[in-house]
Amino acid sequence: MRALRVLQQRDEAIRARVARDVESLLGEGSLESLALAAHAAMERETTRACGTAARAPACSAGCSYCCHVHAHATLPEILAVAAWLRRSLAPEALEALKERLARHVARVEPLSDEERWAARIPCALLDERGYCSVHEARPLRCRAFHSCSADDCRDAFEGRTDALPPRAALLTRAADAVEAGYDHALLAAGIDASGHRLEIGLLCALERTAP
Repeated sequence: MRALRVLQQRDEAIRARVARDVESLLGEGSLESLALAAHAAMERETTRACGTAARAPACSAGCSYCCHVHAHATLPEILAVAAWLRRSLAPEALEALKERLARHVARVEPLSDEERWAARIPCALLDERGYCSVHEARPLRCRAFHSCSADDCRDAFEGRTDALPPRAALLTRAADAVEAGYDHALLAAGIDASGHRLEIGLLCALERTAP
């Protein structure tokens, strides 16, 4: 029981820290800045959790088996990805991305999560090597998801198992606490904390319409 209390206290401390980080920017920064604060907190807390976790994530650059489902993000996060792309891409490349997103959205929006996974349709933001082209600005859900076995992920992707890949318990708890603190800060400020599908949300943001 004492170990459980310690974990619960740790979770609450993380939630409180993240909420303070985000709330400190309310009224002063843009919506994107709220997402960036949460992203920084996710990196900090999950790195700390990895230092004490019994198992480490097996994820690596180009390992994108999990990137064949609908990714979800809050509005501030979608705006943060859009802002990052506008800073990072030349105008012609940005237009090409918008065209690719439009084609992709037309294909995947009618699909449920299960149908998209069954069709193995990759995220529109993966490059030809399987690398995330917005890795630096990726949403919290993408940052949180991990696996301790790349072999298990490959087996699931290739249809040899329906089992979920093993995850590090402490890392999962830390990531969940970060998201809870972020959501709490948004809701306290009257900001929608629900998740939107990333691809269509990003397309709308890049076209300067609401997702």
